[in-house]
Amino acid sequence: MELLLIGMSRFAQRRVLPAAASIPEVETINVVSSHVGAEALRRVPKLGTVYTNWSEALTVARPGLVYVSLVNSDHARVVRCALDHGHHVVVDKPGLPDPDTAEEMVSLARSSSLVIAEATCYSFHPVFAAVESVLADLDAEVTKALAVFTPPVPADDWRYDRAKGGGALLDTGPYAVSLGRVLWGAEPERIHVIVGDRTAAALETSYSMLAGYPGGRTVVGQFGFTTAYQNMVRLMGNGFTIEVERLFSALPGMPVDLRVQAGDQVYAHTVEPADSMRVFLAEVLAAADKGSQNFEVPLLSDARSLARLTRAASVSPEAEIP
Repeated sequence: MELLLIGMSRFAQRRVLPAAASIPEVETINVVSSHVGAEALRRVPKLGTVYTNWSEALTVARPGLVYVSLVNSDHARVVRCALDHGHHVVVDKPGLPDPDTAEEMVSLARSSSLVIAEATCYSFHPVFAAVESVLADLDAEVTKALAVFTPPVPADDWRYDRAKGGGALLDTGPYAVSLGRVLWGAEPERIHVIVGDRTAAALETSYSMLAGYPGGRTVVGQFGFTTAYQNMVRLMGNGFTIEVERLFSALPGMPVDLRVQAGDQVYAHTVEPADSMRVFLAEVLAAADKGSQNFEVPLLSDARSLARLTRAASVSPEAEIP
């Protein structure tokens, strides 16, 4: 199958292209970009055709897998066009602007037996299998999660532009709202948000979240752009804690350490390096081959939860007090 990468974002160059190139089933990588230089294009593995217009590319390219890595405000129209032209689609987080659009795109994909997936690929890392193994040994379950994720964003980045779909809620919100789904297969029953920092244009650049899930489970988190880089998740239950560094974005060549504290015992467990993007893309290709719709459920679930997160952020803290 051919891959058509629409948008040469930093993330696409750093993570998507190497992962796709390492998958034998990806024969050719075609690229759409109107600004990237010749030197960057020479570094694209398996390079095929280079387009400057995504509409033209989707029209003339042989149906295959499209990866959309554009500003958030462009996602919906590009995804719709790709599906209309018979392409399977992967789209960067947040995939689509609202639950209604997500439902529309899923229906469109389903009507043509196409795969549509949001690139929430951190959940494909084998660290989660390692966590399950630790829990089995402890005969325990996670009931609480504490997450801190503050990735750096350059001052000139489009994520500081509201018109392009910027802001910390949309950029890190997919991680915040998907963690409970990954851990428990559930959506939050309630979400409370306190916005911390804002730009001069009132765009949210940091926030705190408390999400409640069925059975009294909770996710508490701090997310945003404004502190030093942090990427940590602490999973807790009756008598134990499992701390994981870089859970949301483990680098392909980096081992991941679990620090386990159970009672008065403390020990470490190391997970071998893995490329979660590669595993994710391979699963997407397998779904395309089988006509599977496995990726629709998480896409729709996270779209609903992200909408609840953004609504909660618009409610003043005083309104939450009885």
